Amino acid sequence: MTVPDKRTAMLREGNVQKTLLALAIPSIIGMVVNGVYNIADTIFVGRISTSAIGAVSVVFPFFILIAAIGIAVGMGAASYISRSLGRDNKEEAEHTAATAVGMVMLMGVIFAVLGQYWLEPLLGMFGATETILPHAVAYAQALVIGSPIIMLKMTLNNILRAEGSAHASMTALVMGAVLNIILDPLLIFTFNMGVLGASVATVLSQVVAVGYQLWYFYSGRSYIRLSVAMFKPSKVIVTQIIKVGFPMFLTQCLNSVAMAMINTAAMPYGDSAVAALGIVKRVMSLGMFAVFGYGQGFQPFAGFSYGAKKFERLTEAIRFSVKVTTGFTVGLAVLLILFSELVISWFSNDPQVLQIGSHALMAYSIPFPLLGFQLVYFSLFQALGKAVPAGILSVSRQGLLLIPFVILLPRYIGLDGVIYAQPLADGLTVVMTLLLSVLINREIRREMDEHQRQEERELLQTKTAQKLT
Repeated sequence: MTVPDKRTAMLREGNVQKTLLALAIPSIIGMVVNGVYNIADTIFVGRISTSAIGAVSVVFPFFILIAAIGIAVGMGAASYISRSLGRDNKEEAEHTAATAVGMVMLMGVIFAVLGQYWLEPLLGMFGATETILPHAVAYAQALVIGSPIIMLKMTLNNILRAEGSAHASMTALVMGAVLNIILDPLLIFTFNMGVLGASVATVLSQVVAVGYQLWYFYSGRSYIRLSVAMFKPSKVIVTQIIKVGFPMFLTQCLNSVAMAMINTAAMPYGDSAVAALGIVKRVMSLGMFAVFGYGQGFQPFAGFSYGAKKFERLTEAIRFSVKVTTGFTVGLAVLLILFSELVISWFSNDPQVLQIGSHALMAYSIPFPLLGFQLVYFSLFQALGKAVPAGILSVSRQGLLLIPFVILLPRYIGLDGVIYAQPLADGLTVVMTLLLSVLINREIRREMDEHQRQEERELLQTKTAQKLT
């Protein structure tokens, strides 16, 4: 097939900046559209009541738990697939893809079964008040049942990006998002399903997206074959998936816990505070999705270059990626600060929601310009299989830093403490990223120098052998 050859040639020899953009732009579009339908969910549900918006905010940490499994397995597999393809080991990449699919489906079924029993207690822990809980249960039920499909979609998307099929990944995300936006008002209002309609729309859209992904693999358009016959789990493959995926799983779980704690901390200030902070999280997640999408395009390039020992291409990619993502985050932060009240008004006309939400949106936007630098290096650690630094950043931003802030700050400065906990944690995490970036850059430089010396020794040996003959 000529298409796979073009893909691997692009990763190995294509212009670095053009290749990165070719990989990243479809991922960015897919992730942003994905974020748009999350926001559309909130906008449509906002037409029901403030308590209904609060329900979406409360269920969001629960949805993150579902996503955590699919993303973790997918990114763990993607990292190893990229490095395997960089080493010209396609068979190993195919075994990894099949193993990842088997793992995520098993985890999804277990989650769906156990989630039905623990749903109400979990939502109570996530900050559901008495008025919010009925809406939250209705919204979460369909998500729990559909969790295996949601997880599978995320895993398959990462596998597609790892092999260089960024456009197919984008198509699946856009297809699901557009269908979700169409179904939302239809199910919520026309069929009078309320908040349950929003979650049913989400699950149905995920089913269609997974259908397209599977068709892409089994139609022969993908480079990597996906089949039951390739499902041969090995200790090496499973270890690599867990090693790289666990930091992301930890990140998402801590994110879920932290968001639940923020909801709980906001409860004493009423449904308006819970709803406002949920809206801000959704808005900021849209910007994060864009940067995260770039990181997903950057990761297979970085992993492939590292596996193929193309260190100069890797270092160029890092520098370019930091510049591009930082330019985007600075521009978006400025816009959000200038138009914070207008943005919140798209979701609710409740005066308290507007007041709390616009203040929180400005606060969250202050450290946002540094997010690009942070996520580029987080993606780099994952791509290179560096689980420890990736894990440190995961635990720091949403665990070691954010959770103590959420516990302590509200005691002294009330609702402002709830609002400023995340921005403070983000700022300090950037400092940690800076320190870790210095170490990984030195390590890449050492490996580059050693590789050059090895090539020089091999060249000298070849010339010596030619003279002797």
